[in-house]
Amino acid sequence: MNPCCNTTYTQTMLLANLWFILSLACPAVVGQTQIPENRSPLPQPASQPTAQAYWLRVTADRLNVRSQPDANSIVVTRVERDAILRALGSRFGWHRVLPPEGVFSYVSAAHVERQSETEGLVAVRSGTLRVRVGSLVRELDPLKSEVQTLLERGTPVRIVGAQGEWLKIVPPEGVYLYVSDKYVQQVSDEVAARLGAAITTTPQPAGITSGEPSPQPIAVAATQPAEGPDLSGPWGRRLVQVETAITAQAARPALEQAWDEPLTHLRPIAAQRAEPLAARLAAAWIVQLEERGADQEALRAAEEVLQRTARERARHERELERIKRLRQRAASQPAFSARGRVLRSYALGHRDGQPWYKLQNPLTQRVEVYFQIEPNSPLDPRVILGKYVGIQGERRFDQKLGADVVRAKRIVVLTPDSPAATRPTRREP
Repeated sequence: MNPCCNTTYTQTMLLANLWFILSLACPAVVGQTQIPENRSPLPQPASQPTAQAYWLRVTADRLNVRSQPDANSIVVTRVERDAILRALGSRFGWHRVLPPEGVFSYVSAAHVERQSETEGLVAVRSGTLRVRVGSLVRELDPLKSEVQTLLERGTPVRIVGAQGEWLKIVPPEGVYLYVSDKYVQQVSDEVAARLGAAITTTPQPAGITSGEPSPQPIAVAATQPAEGPDLSGPWGRRLVQVETAITAQAARPALEQAWDEPLTHLRPIAAQRAEPLAARLAAAWIVQLEERGADQEALRAAEEVLQRTARERARHERELERIKRLRQRAASQPAFSARGRVLRSYALGHRDGQPWYKLQNPLTQRVEVYFQIEPNSPLDPRVILGKYVGIQGERRFDQKLGADVVRAKRIVVLTPDSPAATRPTRREP
């Protein structure tokens, strides 16, 4: 054997043996770079990020956000209708999006050096640390969960929770999720801003991903180059007239703009062949106005969200005010020893020389207490018979009766008369 080849072979075998010994000595660390059976260490993206990110509006009542561009992959979270997602590309019917707020990933706690309650550094001895899929929808075994990315030693992580021997962290850079193209609609920055503003005013929230630049309104682009094309022909002059109408419409509020008539005039200009430049410009206008028409629909949806949010907020404030008034009323009312509907107690009669009455719960028909009115009280008992009252006085348990009794010092009628409260009572024999 060639000595050079023999040396190379020996070195290769030594490296292989060393790696095997390390894997036995510290499997948790070395295993970070090993590839488990039937599992790829990094999910393959559906597409490469486009040169410019774009916004997606959710059109389904509730949309699954998945770990892979596959209907059978893990559901990481769910977002509601009109939520806004930041997308970085699409392929084969799936959009690649940044993780919505609240989503987390798993990492092994043994390989993160805690700097504070919410901050940490990757502290693997060698190799890299696996970041695994977490889910807000279902319980996952982190050890068996998919690997999203790998982190080098010293990489900072943001900690949001813990689960046994695992930490929950904010998904690091390079982690993406996927949504189906069937249930989202691409919208402009203006629409995303309005929908994002509407969603952030409600308690629930999946909105515009934090860390993204604030959307800016889009101006209508002019189709004519700065130097000015030759539009002196009949079709070109018609195009100039249509562009004047488009400029007038663009100056109106977005929801009041009407594009049907300009589109009707643009289509024959785009279809003619006598003036190719006018045809191309008209075709470009058609594409742009159709997009603005779609944006109008999304803006109307955003306005509906804003109006619905305002109505819900007003209703919530009214309910809080009603609860406040009830609490104030309850605080101003005296404490009662017992409450109930007043009935004569024929079982006790005139025991102790005074007539006995009872308070009955009108819902359960259960007797709450028996009571007597003070002998010198000006209150006429017949006035309160059948009414729901509260009584004040010392409440005690009577051994002979086997029930609570009250010597009433004050009686307050709590509710207006009702047929149930004023039905005739039995006459005394």
